[in-house]
Amino acid sequence: MALKNLQSKRIILFVAVGLAAFLLYLYYYVGTGNFLDVIKQADLYYYSSAFIAFIVGGVFSAVTWHSLMESLHIKNSIRRAVLLTFAGYFFDATLPEPGWSGDITKAYMLSKKTDQDVGKIVASVVSQKVIGMAVTILLLVTGFGLLAVNITLPLDVFIFFGVIMALSVGSFIVVYLMSTRYKTTKSVLNKLLIPIASFFLRSRFDEAQFRADAENFLSMFHKGIDTLGTNKKALLKPILLYVLSVSFDISVVFFVFASLGYPIPVDKVLIVYALTGTLASIGVSFVGLTEIITSTAYQVLSIPLAVSFSVTLLSRIVTLWFKLIIGYATFQWAGVGLLMGKKQPHSQTGEIDGKTVPAVGKA
Repeated sequence: MALKNLQSKRIILFVAVGLAAFLLYLYYYVGTGNFLDVIKQADLYYYSSAFIAFIVGGVFSAVTWHSLMESLHIKNSIRRAVLLTFAGYFFDATLPEPGWSGDITKAYMLSKKTDQDVGKIVASVVSQKVIGMAVTILLLVTGFGLLAVNITLPLDVFIFFGVIMALSVGSFIVVYLMSTRYKTTKSVLNKLLIPIASFFLRSRFDEAQFRADAENFLSMFHKGIDTLGTNKKALLKPILLYVLSVSFDISVVFFVFASLGYPIPVDKVLIVYALTGTLASIGVSFVGLTEIITSTAYQVLSIPLAVSFSVTLLSRIVTLWFKLIIGYATFQWAGVGLLMGKKQPHSQTGEIDGKTVPAVGKA
């Protein structure tokens, strides 16, 4: 109980500090008058379309996950995949961490509801994350290329986007290697996770049992990853579905620009979208800070300050606050029921690549 209270206080503190910084940025740097003049021009038809696009993007993200689970012979309905994805949005919107909270949550909730192997479930979630990181890098390269063709970038801006590119590629390589190389993951387990757990838990830590459970989990996880890696055709469908999901996410920003009557700068939207996605993947995604970074990036890319701030605020109302509302509502309606309900019966064997594999310990 004390730990939960501490975590809640930390989240509230992060939100409060972020909002304070955001309001100060608005008052002293943007100017409330300029901001309100732009906001008043918003076309509600286009802006309401942004909310619809966000929901459709979330559905396609859930269907992407469902497609990956199908390839791993994980039995799960599209309806449940959608509900778990949206329930995970609540944790994505509230926890200041490197963008994994929603993914971990939906994997955990599915494992609690079904008796299927946790390793395969996590493999499906991580595979979707890897696809997402690859698409983000592609968007960053595309946006940067279009930008370089259209305008001459100052050296400091060029260096900044170069650093972001390096961070994006670096985080992708780390996740990819950890996912595809069993020896690397096992080395991290033995040299990092077990010593840390042993140091903090001391006598309460059963190293032998933890090691056995972890190795069983990693075995099924890597078998799932290997199955997806060797069946390239099976990856085509989720990749296409994920691209559709991202397209609808990006269209949220397009609709916001359209609602303000401002010409849609495709190259700048792509690069800022990829920028915020990269920063989120390394844990730089706090309320207030993200808004400041996004609006500043638009301004650096020659979009007027008042428009930059207005687009950022209206976009974040959709991608953060609306996301928080539907995430909380879905979690209360479906997520709690999934966690409290009985597990669906499942055989004690799994199937990968058409072969029967004995079930292993649950994480």
